[in-house]
Amino acid sequence: MSKWWRQFVFELAMLFRNPWLLALPVFFALFNGLALGRVSPEQNLFQEAYNMHALIQTMTLGLVVFLGILSVRRDIRRPSYEWSSALPVSYGTKVSAKYLAGVLYCSLFTLVAAGLYAWFSGSQGVLPEITREYTVFFAMTYEVSYLVTFALAMLLAIAIPNRVVYLIGFCAWMFGTFFMDIFLIDKAGLNLLRTFHLNRLLTMEGAPHDAWGFDVLGNELFYSRMFVFSFTLLLLAVGVTVLDRIRPTKHKLAVWTAGGLALLLAVGAFVPYGLIWKERYDGYRAKLADPGLEMMGEDSPEGKKTDMFVIEDYDITLKKRKGDFLDLRAVLNIPAGELSGRNEIHLTLNRSFQVKEAKINGDPASFTHNGERLAIQLPKAGDVALKVEVAYGGTLFDYAPGFQGQGSVYAFSKGMSLFLPGYIAWYPLPGYQSIYVKTQHDSGIELGSRLLVQGNTSLKLKAEGFAYPLYTSIPETKRQEGTQIFEGQIRDGLSLFGGTFTELTKPGFPGKVMTSPYDQRFGNLVLQRWQDMYGYFAGWVDHFNPRLTQLLYLPNYSYITYSVENQAYIMSNNSYPEYLAKIVMNEMLLGSRRDEDPNLQVEEDIRLQLRALMWYVYFYEEEGYSTQDLTLGQADSNLLYELYSNEKERDPNRLNLRMMNQVGKALDEGKLEQVKRVLNIFYDRGLEIRNSDGKDSSEDRKIPYSEWEQVWKRVMGQ
Repeated sequence: MSKWWRQFVFELAMLFRNPWLLALPVFFALFNGLALGRVSPEQNLFQEAYNMHALIQTMTLGLVVFLGILSVRRDIRRPSYEWSSALPVSYGTKVSAKYLAGVLYCSLFTLVAAGLYAWFSGSQGVLPEITREYTVFFAMTYEVSYLVTFALAMLLAIAIPNRVVYLIGFCAWMFGTFFMDIFLIDKAGLNLLRTFHLNRLLTMEGAPHDAWGFDVLGNELFYSRMFVFSFTLLLLAVGVTVLDRIRPTKHKLAVWTAGGLALLLAVGAFVPYGLIWKERYDGYRAKLADPGLEMMGEDSPEGKKTDMFVIEDYDITLKKRKGDFLDLRAVLNIPAGELSGRNEIHLTLNRSFQVKEAKINGDPASFTHNGERLAIQLPKAGDVALKVEVAYGGTLFDYAPGFQGQGSVYAFSKGMSLFLPGYIAWYPLPGYQSIYVKTQHDSGIELGSRLLVQGNTSLKLKAEGFAYPLYTSIPETKRQEGTQIFEGQIRDGLSLFGGTFTELTKPGFPGKVMTSPYDQRFGNLVLQRWQDMYGYFAGWVDHFNPRLTQLLYLPNYSYITYSVENQAYIMSNNSYPEYLAKIVMNEMLLGSRRDEDPNLQVEEDIRLQLRALMWYVYFYEEEGYSTQDLTLGQADSNLLYELYSNEKERDPNRLNLRMMNQVGKALDEGKLEQVKRVLNIFYDRGLEIRNSDGKDSSEDRKIPYSEWEQVWKRVMGQ
C-alpha cells in the first residue's frame, strides 16, 4: 500500500504543481460564472446551463484525452524510462495511481460546474431539493464522462507507443462526441449507442427542460451510468493486461483474471440497459407492424363523423399503483338513440392499456381491443340510455425514434412525472380515431390528426395514489392528501400533467400559472402582466366572462400542439412574458377563434374585427399609443391583424379599415366611453368563434357589418 501511495502522491505532484494546469479550472470558473450570470428572468436557468455545459464539457474532454495520453507517455511508454519497469512497482499500481490522480484533477472542473450551478440556482429562490437534484445531475454527468474518457486515453497511449497517439486521441475525442452524435445516433438512429457517447449531455431526448425532471428517461440514465463505470474498469484492466504482455511479470494470472472479471461485469451491466431499449423498440415495431394503422394523409377526421356519437358525461377514476402502473375505470353515459341500429360500441383507447372488463348497464359485456380500437358488444335492449363501464390499466412510456434519431416520448408515467395528453386516448374516446399514423413507405410512426369531439361533455376525474399534485384543464374541486377531484365541461379532450411543478397565484385575481421550478421567474412575469391587463378590461367590460383561468406553461417538445384546452391555455414551447400574457388574456377575454371560416365574407361576420377593436382600445388607453401609431401598426400586430389585413376576396370594401378609422376618429374626439359602450354591446352578443355543441352553432352567432353600423349610429348619436 505504501508503494501505491507514494506513486499516487508523485502523480498528484506532477499535475497540481503545474501552474498552467492549475489556471485552467480558474478560467473555466470565470467562463461558467459569466455565462450563468447573463441568464435573464425570461430564461430558464437549467435549460441555459444545460446548453452551455453540453458544449463546454465537450471541450474539456479534449484536455482529459491529452492528460490521459501524457500521463502514460511520460514514463510507462517512454523508451528512455524503460528502466523504471524493473522497479518493484506493478503495472496495476502505476496505472491505478495515474488514473486516480488524473481523475482528481478533472474533478476540479466538476466541482466548479456543480458549485456555480448550485449557487445561481439558490439565488433564484429555487427549492433546495430541486437545486440538489439538478446539481447532482450535472456533477454525475461530468464525472462519468471524465472517468471513461481518461481511461480510454490511457489505453490508447498504452497500445500505441509512438507520437501518432496524440492524433489518434484527437480522433477518438471527435468520434466519441460530435461524430457519434451526428452520424451514428441522429442520422443512423442507433440510440443504443448513447451510452458509449463521451458526453451524455449531447444525447438527451429532444430539448432538455426541467418540466418533468429526468423521470422521462426512466431507468435508462441509471443503467447507462452503471455500464459506463464497469466499462471504465474494463478499459483499465485491458491497459494493464497489454502492459503485462509487453513485459511479462509474475502477476500474469491475477492480471488476466481481473481482466476477465471486468469483461463479465461490463457485459452484465449492459444487459439491463439493452433490455430498456429492446422494450422501447418492441412497442414501436408493434405499431409499425399493425395493419390497422392508416397512412399519413388518410386520417382526416372529416371522413369519420359517421362513427361518432355523443357521450353525455364521463366518470373516471385513476389510481397509481407500484411500479408506475396506472389503474383506471371509466364510466360513460350515452343518451338513448345515439347508437341506434348498431350492434357494438366503437371506442378508441391507447394500446398501452390492457382492458380488464367491460360492462353495459351493470352487466358484463364481451369486447375486443386491437391496437387502439375497442369494440364492446351491445345488448339487444332497444334504443335506451347506456351506462358503459371500462376497467383497464397498464404502464405507459410511449416512445418513438422520430426523425433523424431525435426520439419523442408521446406520453409517460414515470416516478414523479405524468404526461397524458388528451390526443393519446388515455381514456375511451368515441368512435375509431387515428392516434398513430404510418409515414410514407411504412418508414415510421407519428401522431395522428386532431381528434374529434362531439360537443360539450361533462367529466369527473378522481385521481388517487399520487404523491404530487396533478393539473388539468378543468376546475379542481377537491384536494386532500393522495386524492384530487376535477369536474367540468370538456370540448377539447382532457390532458393530465403531474410533476414537481410550481403553482403561481395573485390575491384577488382568478388566473393562475403552473410551471416548472426554473420557469418560476418567467411565470411570475407573465402572471403580473396578465393581472394588469385583466384589471384594465374588468374595469370597463360590463359582463366579463372569463373563458379560461389557467396557464399551464410546461415546455415539452413531444407535445404536438399548444392552444386552449377547455379552461386552460397549454403552452409547450418557449415564449416571451409579454407576448404570452397577451395571448392568454386574449383567450380569457374573447375565447377561442378555432372554428373561424377563412372564406367567410367580412360583411357577413365582423367578430374577428370586433375582437381586434377590444385590443385597439387597450393599446390606446392603457399603453399610450396614439390612433396614428395604431394605424401605422406600431402596436402588437398579432392582436390587431384583422384591422390591417388586406384580403380582397373576403373584404373587397376594406370594412375592417373603415371600422378602425371610425373608432380612431371617435377616440380623437374624446368619445372613449361611447366606444366602450359599443364594444360592450357586441361583447354581450359573444365574440368567441367556436362550435360549442359539435354542430354549426357558430353560424348562428355571426354579427354582420350592418349591425355594427346600426349600433354605432345609435350610440354615437349620428
